[in-house]
Amino acid sequence: MSYLSFSASTSTSFFTQIGKNFSASSFRTETALFTVYGLLSVVVLLIAVIIFMWFKNRKNTKYVPHDWVLHPAHISNTLKMARDEHEKFEVQFHSKGEKRRSTSCLLTSINKENVTIECSGISNLQSSWVGKDVDCYFQVRKSSTGNNFFMFTSPIIGIRGCTDGTAILNLKAPNKLEQRQKRASLRISPPSQYIMGLAVWSAPDEISTKGTLDIRQWGRPVLTYLPEKSFQITLENISAGGMKVRIPRSEVKKCNLEFSIGDKLFTLLDLWDPDTGQRVRYWLLCRIQNPFVDFVTHDAELGMQFLFTAQPDAKNPAELRWVEEPIGSSLESIGNWVMRRHLELYREKGI
Repeated sequence: MSYLSFSASTSTSFFTQIGKNFSASSFRTETALFTVYGLLSVVVLLIAVIIFMWFKNRKNTKYVPHDWVLHPAHISNTLKMARDEHEKFEVQFHSKGEKRRSTSCLLTSINKENVTIECSGISNLQSSWVGKDVDCYFQVRKSSTGNNFFMFTSPIIGIRGCTDGTAILNLKAPNKLEQRQKRASLRISPPSQYIMGLAVWSAPDEISTKGTLDIRQWGRPVLTYLPEKSFQITLENISAGGMKVRIPRSEVKKCNLEFSIGDKLFTLLDLWDPDTGQRVRYWLLCRIQNPFVDFVTHDAELGMQFLFTAQPDAKNPAELRWVEEPIGSSLESIGNWVMRRHLELYREKGI
């Protein structure tokens, strides 16, 4: 009996021990799971915080074009090089109209606070200019960036006249330089698909640029370009201030024109604007600036300046009405078109 009693006691103790071990094992498993879940929660929370901060920083980060110079030392050194090289600064005053007044100046001094330029082409100094912005275009011939053309926009903070007739403008030191030319100087050779048509008439020297113009009285144009149809004249390049065209030798003989400096041509130019998906038409009175004959092909190349523009008359669409204000140094609408096409070509081909 005692043996049996001992065996029962031993069995009870054995199962009790198993139960305790099982309970302890279950507790350790649950503790481990809670620990894993806790760590996973912390990791998920950290990832969520990182993603939130990334989106926040991305939203607050401003896009900086690659052709901007922002480092103060680089800006200062570039301006000092222009000063030491006695480069001309073309200063353009902001205005509401398309035509902006501009004058040539020289940079005389620069410090952290302001830039001083000397202008000789200003005769009517006005105190109201203080606080207004001006665009300054200049060139540096020994620039280390590989791009020699720069511009910046800055407000006038002081102005005074000198006894010799020159004007001294104090500008706020710029916080950035843009590596680009003045739009009137920026010219491109546009892809052929953007040139929808070009026609040229010889304009008389005494042509009036006031009132209306009946182009029907001028007859057929002496030279035309139509894609896949007529190649009597082709557009080589264009800028906000003018364009260069090429005329084959055979067509020069046929049209019987001399193409001398100062001659005026009336042109019809159709450009394709991919931004709007529409054709843009320009009626332009041009002056021949640089006639040139290619020594190899004997084709004629004409550099032409835009003088006046005309638009269809509201009362009689068959006639044109002159815009009496001269174009001046540039036609802004063509300048904008040229700039957009230039940026497209840069993105596509890196030119």
